[in-house]
Amino acid sequence: MRALVYEPDPGQPRLAVGELPEPRAGLGEVVVAVRATALNRADLLQVRGLYPPPPGESEVPGLECSGVVAEVGEGVTGWTPGQPVMALLAGGGHATRVAVPAGQLMPLPRGLPFVAGAAIPEVGVTAWTNLFVEGELRAGQTVLITAAASGVGTFATQLARELGARVLVAGRSLERLAALRDLGAAGCYRLDDDLPAQVRQASGGRGADLVLDLVGGGGLDRHLRCLRDGGRLVLVGLLGGAAASLDLTRVLRRRLRVVGSVLRSRPRRDKAQLVAAFAGFALPRLEDGRLRPVIDRVLPWARIAEAYAALAAGGVLGKVVVEVEEG
Repeated sequence: MRALVYEPDPGQPRLAVGELPEPRAGLGEVVVAVRATALNRADLLQVRGLYPPPPGESEVPGLECSGVVAEVGEGVTGWTPGQPVMALLAGGGHATRVAVPAGQLMPLPRGLPFVAGAAIPEVGVTAWTNLFVEGELRAGQTVLITAAASGVGTFATQLARELGARVLVAGRSLERLAALRDLGAAGCYRLDDDLPAQVRQASGGRGADLVLDLVGGGGLDRHLRCLRDGGRLVLVGLLGGAAASLDLTRVLRRRLRVVGSVLRSRPRRDKAQLVAAFAGFALPRLEDGRLRPVIDRVLPWARIAEAYAALAAGGVLGKVVVEVEEG
């Protein structure tokens, strides 16, 4: 099979399309013939040698894909060859074939092309897990999403809207954030020192019930100041760096909760439960258009290195998707 191969380097990794052995469906697995795949920041870190895959998972990058079932392994029921699917992966998506635990498969929503399906699993399940499960977001509450123009941020904005929450979004570019108003954002703000005051004003002086933080780093204390007393912050990304300085007395006095969350390294059984819960809520909404992936650009398979460069350069609204030609 064709797959992305790379020589890891923190500064300038070398990327190419090479040939690797095809995967076979193990116990409880399905092999998917990939038709499209999307990029995530975890992929950038992996090719830089900074984020290896979990033990036992594919060394090929790629955390989500869409395609058709090519092979069904022992113990798998409910999936048949030729069935259009999309998949959450711990790796392996940037290839023409990938073995997937059956619990991490979802049917491709009716009416959606493979390109759209490839942009859903990682961002969708990440958003669902950290808004609803970890963040305990409920109807009527206020959520602030940082780095909201990202793939996760654009989908989380819609998902929070569908959960009945009031959605505030923040990022570096107000121009890019403006597109999120059509997705359900009630307010768009810059990631600067005025953010806590703006969030309080937008929430009637109370503060946000939840912050979904994709930035971390030096912005963490600022984002905690956006919360109401007793509020919670779910830390999902580290775009702002891995180190933060906090006033812990504020955390204690205001009874704030900080939750760290990662999806890739969770056990397969846990992922299957999250995928099933997300699919039950999201698939009907994806089919009727209430939810949709935001796609910045689609590139052909031969230009996958260019796709990596585009994501690394920044300024992307939503997802970068790579289309894999059939056969």
